[in-house]
Amino acid sequence: MARSESTLEQLARSFPTDQIQWHAADVCNENEVRKGIDEMEAAWGGIDVCIPNAGIGIFSPLEKADFKDWKTMVDVNITGVLCTLHAALPSLIKNHGHVIQIGSIAARNVFPNSGVYCATKHAVLAISESLRIEFRDELAITTINPGAVNTSFIDQTTNDELRESYRPQFEQGMEAKFIAEAIALAIESKGRGVFSEITMRPDRR
Repeated sequence: MARSESTLEQLARSFPTDQIQWHAADVCNENEVRKGIDEMEAAWGGIDVCIPNAGIGIFSPLEKADFKDWKTMVDVNITGVLCTLHAALPSLIKNHGHVIQIGSIAARNVFPNSGVYCATKHAVLAISESLRIEFRDELAITTINPGAVNTSFIDQTTNDELRESYRPQFEQGMEAKFIAEAIALAIESKGRGVFSEITMRPDRR
């Protein structure tokens, strides 16, 4: 699931038609997310793994920040995760499934110019821990905490000076495939053990 139909269609074309199903949805819209989950349950018989991956970071000094940017981060990073989990949990519990949360090193630390973003990632970690405690016998819970990843993530920051000063750090960051490999490792380990938390940082050598 994602917002962009064109991106989803392009991704789907790279797989055999019987191996992938997509649904366009805004993760902050409970009804859209629930419809997508219902379609997937109907097609596949249930959900084994759920990865609430949507996230956004808009960096700015607190005193100069736009409140709507704070709200956007809370809506996507927290409400989006909760919408997805709320819709998927019944099937996940039934199937003894696996939740892979995408946190951040900001879930364990607080950095200048990113206090609200850090707060949202602390919330993701708290949600993970709550799931682990309440569904210890029904679900596997993994939280992936990456550092800088070489994606367009930094482009959301509207503060020109901060965006351009941070850009080299992200461009020298990890590749998204490395994060995906950690997710696959966590999923494939089921039956032998559970990675509760994986923290990943760029190799700066």
